This record gives sequence, structure tokens and C-alpha cells, in this order.
Amino acid sequence: MKIHIVLMLCALGIIGGCAAGKKPVQTLKGEKVVCILTTGKQFKAAVVEQVSTSLAAKGYRVVTGSRTKANNYKASDYGAVVYLAEYWAMHVPFNAKRYYRRNNEAENIIFVITSGNPGVTISEPFDAVTSASTPANVARVSGEILARLERILDNK
Repeated sequence: MKIHIVLMLCALGIIGGCAAGKKPVQTLKGEKVVCILTTGKQFKAAVVEQVSTSLAAKGYRVVTGSRTKANNYKASDYGAVVYLAEYWAMHVPFNAKRYYRRNNEAENIIFVITSGNPGVTISEPFDAVTSASTPANVARVSGEILARLERILDNK
């Protein structure tokens, strides 16, 4: 009976060490570290790979995390944060706006918003890199992210 209760609590994430409720432990932080928060979808994974490779060649370390646990990653702990999200029913994603507000509208956050509509642009409440999630756009989006990262990281 006790084992069943422990398994149920673990499945619900109530016990501290269980995977469902485990808070990510991030020990790699600092001005030479870029945190990338993503969902891991194919397009985003390709962008993350290109950006990570370019940053490593310049001497930066890259930490990736799940966007669903973004509240565990403070922008002030990193040289920059790249936050990848999807456009929601003609609205800036609420989770992206929430992350921006919770981090005091930090200037070291780069938002990348993907949309099925390639004409979408976002300039409020933050300026975002926008794109349709197609393989043809991976290089362009990666280049835009790297250009913005360069501006942020060079000012540190």
C-alpha cells in the first residue's frame, strides 16, 4: 500500500526528486553563457543547433532549457536569453509576455516567435524575430538571433 502512495505522489510531482515536479538545476551561469528556452520542435531545434554552434566558436557556453519551465531561468543570470515561442491566435504569446514582465523587461532577452503566417511582425511589448517554421528560414532566423546576441553580448 505504501509503495502505491509513493508512486502516485511521484507521478503527481509532489515528492521533491520526482521528474514531473523537479525544478531544473542550472549551475552554468554568467556573462559568457547564453540560455536558450525552447519547445524542441524540429524548426526550433535546427535554429538552436546553428546558434549554439556559432556561439561555441566565439567562446560562449550555451544552456538549453524547456520553455515550460522558463520561470526557473532568470535573465539576469545569463549574458543573454533566447526565448522561442509560437504565435497564438493573432496574439503575442502570453507566456512570452509573462516571462518578459517577470524579468523586469530585461534588454538581454531575445524573443523568437514562429507563426503559420509569414507576414506576422511583433514590436510590442518587445521586438521579436518572427518567422514561419519552415526549413528554408532556419539560416535567416539563426542569423538574426546571432546579430542580436552580438549587440547584447558586446555591451557586457
